Amino acid sequence: MTQVVGHRRGAAAQDAPARGPRRALLPLVVVAGGLVLALTVQQVFDPFRTDIPLCAVHHLTGLYCPGCGAIRGVHALLAGDLLLALRSNALIMVALPVTALLIGIWTRHRIQGRPTTVPLPRSLVIALLAAIALFTVLRNVPAFWFLAPISYIGA
Repeated sequence: MTQVVGHRRGAAAQDAPARGPRRALLPLVVVAGGLVLALTVQQVFDPFRTDIPLCAVHHLTGLYCPGCGAIRGVHALLAGDLLLALRSNALIMVALPVTALLIGIWTRHRIQGRPTTVPLPRSLVIALLAAIALFTVLRNVPAFWFLAPISYIGA
């Protein structure tokens, strides 16, 4: 009987998540990969001078989806123009610091050996989806012209 109890303790210790600074490598690789991708796009082309129709929703319907203008926004942000970034896609500019905060929490949890999956409250998920839907609708209403993405192509 004691062997079974001892065996269970060993199994429980193996099931516990690892701890330590080495566990921060995955989040750092994810962040580094995102930055390399963004900086590569920054160097390869200027979305304000080159029209590349990436959004199928806008191409087929003429309506702006929540992601329209995101590449121009990130491009402007990397160039240091926060106002142009907000004007290109305000939702993405608000989402970037929130994403950075969540990646920081994820990294801390990994280092501390705590579970990295945190279930979001249903009310929060509904509120986020409602905010995205409202942003999508408002950016297609002429009275909220300042939410629509801008482009200098052909200007």
